[in-house]
Amino acid sequence: MLKENILNMLKKHSLSESLIYEIFSSSQETKKALLELVEEGKIIRVRKEYATPESLKLVRGTIVSIKDRFSFASIAGQDEDVYIPNSSLNSAFKGDEVYLKKIPSYYRDEYEVFSIIKRARQTICGEIKYYYGQWILNVNDIASKGMTFVINPTEEKLFEGYIALGVVTKQKKETAYVDIVRIVGNKNDPGVDISQIILANDAPISFPDKVREELKHIPSQVSEEEMKGREDFRDHLIVTIDGDDAKDFDDAVEVKRVGENYEVGVHIADVAHYVKEGSSLDIEALNRGTSIYVTDRVVPMLPFELSNGICSLNEGVDRLVTSCIFSVDNKGNIINRRIVKGVIRSCGRLTYKYVNKLLHHEPIDKHFSPEIDEMLFLLNEVSSKIRKRRQKQGALDLESVELKFICDEKGQPLQVVKRVQEEGEELIEDLMISANEQVSEEIFNNKLPFIYRIHEQPKAKKMDSFMKLSTHLGYKTSFSSLDVTPKELSDHMNKAKNDERYVILSLMLLKSLAKARYSIENKGHYGLASSCYTHFTSPIRRYPDLIVHRLIDRYIVQKDFSIDKAFVENLDFIAENSSIKERRAITIERAVDDLMACKFLKDKIGNRYQGFVSGMTQNGMFIQLDEFGIDGFVSFDDLDDYYIFDERYMSARGARNRLCYELGDKVEVIVSSVNLTNRQITFTLVQDRKTNNHISRKEKRKQKGERKHGARY
Repeated sequence: MLKENILNMLKKHSLSESLIYEIFSSSQETKKALLELVEEGKIIRVRKEYATPESLKLVRGTIVSIKDRFSFASIAGQDEDVYIPNSSLNSAFKGDEVYLKKIPSYYRDEYEVFSIIKRARQTICGEIKYYYGQWILNVNDIASKGMTFVINPTEEKLFEGYIALGVVTKQKKETAYVDIVRIVGNKNDPGVDISQIILANDAPISFPDKVREELKHIPSQVSEEEMKGREDFRDHLIVTIDGDDAKDFDDAVEVKRVGENYEVGVHIADVAHYVKEGSSLDIEALNRGTSIYVTDRVVPMLPFELSNGICSLNEGVDRLVTSCIFSVDNKGNIINRRIVKGVIRSCGRLTYKYVNKLLHHEPIDKHFSPEIDEMLFLLNEVSSKIRKRRQKQGALDLESVELKFICDEKGQPLQVVKRVQEEGEELIEDLMISANEQVSEEIFNNKLPFIYRIHEQPKAKKMDSFMKLSTHLGYKTSFSSLDVTPKELSDHMNKAKNDERYVILSLMLLKSLAKARYSIENKGHYGLASSCYTHFTSPIRRYPDLIVHRLIDRYIVQKDFSIDKAFVENLDFIAENSSIKERRAITIERAVDDLMACKFLKDKIGNRYQGFVSGMTQNGMFIQLDEFGIDGFVSFDDLDDYYIFDERYMSARGARNRLCYELGDKVEVIVSSVNLTNRQITFTLVQDRKTNNHISRKEKRKQKGERKHGARY
């Protein structure tokens, strides 16, 4: 109540510290309330006065990227990040929550960091260097180039070239003082470079002692007592289907014919049974948010004793599950459902490779059983009907390149493989999406607090840019950028399905769409054309799924509908935290992929490759290699002409030679340089031309008209 009174008073006008104490007393309670309001970001202290951010025209944001000369921050409710000159960062680090103030600028909207609300990082990671008589920690990407991280005196012997984890103890403008808490290893040791990326993004690698202690009390097998009151599915034909190298299995599936319909069972590991709310395991899982999958390891959300052990739906052993059982008609419509607690015993650990070979009628060395094979064909049949129904609703099916690096024991990539999604992968995806929809609809229909996976309507500005680009590439749009439906976008993309530029259109559309996130407010899932969606099917590796299982236990099993403000606020915090941790995992995974791509091409300097223009900025073009799917950069400064960039159509035209480069153009490039530190690849065009001799439609029309009038070149 005191905090609310102080806040309401400050909303009217700013007050000095002494006046606040005079009004509300100078007790410890008032001091504590002021401190908490500042920490929560609801008020701000300027010299000896307190005010609300709104009265100072401040907006709350998060620093998301720091480059050499400029940075970007995200603002809640805004789709596009805002620009900050590095001279206006005011010592903020990447990830910090800050207050931003708009500053005058002729060219663009620019902001400065007015104050730091909350430091994002508990630790920093970098390379130890000896510089001008002092030891420093060379840290990339989290601070402006002017920031120096000086290592405090330590009894530990330091060596240049070693990667270390540190904690900032003090900061004065452009100097931060650091205590070394851990030496990770020499930067040239196998795996240390990937560890550095993980730690540099403030993600934990090892589990704390409290978690390891709790693991001692986790059983290694399911007891009869634990199975009481659960539906027994152990005599059902249930299988898991995963990748060849998967170790944790959190979903299993089954299907059978019931009259003219199909009865599908999606059984998900009951992680919530073992990870209790408020336990050390739970707190650590919340902190991690999600498992992180990189080339040489998995950084799991839960310890392997759980993720690969008692929670994993391993073949031939009893496992506790939360099951979504639903019936599907011949048109792919789901006509009823039930969500129950169960116990299963998987009949087979199947791989996508096995399922795809079976469905393609290719030779298989060893079959599991005729019954399992027969069920797989039935699973494919029902999933195909579900998929057709989803596509008819307008679910978007966009292409993107996902790479897998196959490395030797020293972490050197030997091969790059483009992941391909076939029937087996699609089958599981269709069933998991259906289960997620059914669970979310069940809770939503009962109007109970929940965590949804939402994907909002794309912003009109971004959609307008996509429409202009699509029309320029030959695919005219007929919908409105303000309220385009998924079905309209899906139909539009299907027109270009067999065109070589479909990949480009897919990439551009993906960039135009909003980012999916977690929320307690149901806003639907635009990309799936779903009115109600959640994440339920991966509680071993995603914290929101674990919470959804707890909510199922609360609402459906225990019939506990008691709700208060604190309960809803906690769900809101979990949703926001999960979105942040998901973005962190994506950042790490992309950085490791970039590092692996650099390592792969490091010994291929001078090699020639075919590729296409996959992106463009005012400084140059991104080229994706056809053979490997790896992207590199070609600078316009390295070409033989001065190129003028047209952001509307993502194209660039030479001022003298009139050559126009557009997205999708085929080119031949030479690998010219690889920078492992910055994880950047640079290409050089073999010639300042395109291998497909493509000229834009607009240019062709212009040239045709000029030839008619006898124009000379």
